[in-house]
Amino acid sequence: MNTPPINHCGVVLVEDDPATLHALSQAVGAIEGFVLLRATARFDQGMQALHLPYQLLLVDLGLGEDSGIDLIKASRLRRPEARVLVISTLGDERTVICAVEAGADGYVLKDSRAPALASALRAVMAGEAPISPSVARHLLRRFRHGGAELKASDQGQEVLSPREAQVLEALAQGLSYKEVARRLDLSIHTIGDYVKGLYRKLHVRSRGEAVSLALRERLIAVDQPADAHDW
Repeated sequence: MNTPPINHCGVVLVEDDPATLHALSQAVGAIEGFVLLRATARFDQGMQALHLPYQLLLVDLGLGEDSGIDLIKASRLRRPEARVLVISTLGDERTVICAVEAGADGYVLKDSRAPALASALRAVMAGEAPISPSVARHLLRRFRHGGAELKASDQGQEVLSPREAQVLEALAQGLSYKEVARRLDLSIHTIGDYVKGLYRKLHVRSRGEAVSLALRERLIAVDQPADAHDW
């Protein structure tokens, strides 16, 4: 996946396993343009770090007696423009759905290799939604029987056009903007315009929120995952 270089991205990392915390800190620090502002194993220190001028929250979900879900929600409230990438060993359907609905922009599993992790971090900062294949399957399995009809939601979202639904369905499969553009034979710029329009129609601020809402409200239906990325 080709994504533009990042000039500066402040990262807050919250991971309760010391060995994994060290490994992720080293990995983030080695990526050009990314600056690790805070790395902590403690939930309360993670909450305090949300006052820093970060652009990316990299968070595990299992934090002892606490949950990374609460950090995601707090980040959305305190710094809604920041991106959130979950990196976790927890890949069950309920956890995945909760994380996406809380506002996660991407979800990758901890078995990702360092180059793949770097690609995922760059992708999420470029507005894409890196999702591990097994995680994407959970999303699709839960919602694939929702029907293909397009409708307005009870919250007042507008009806999606067929092309908007195609774009959103492709994003739900974890495709990058470039891959969506290739599939639909459109330019990346045009895909970006469609995504901005989807945000306005659905009243959301991230791809994760858009996909979660559209699946929940049966605005789209996806039959199967796209070709899996090896995140």
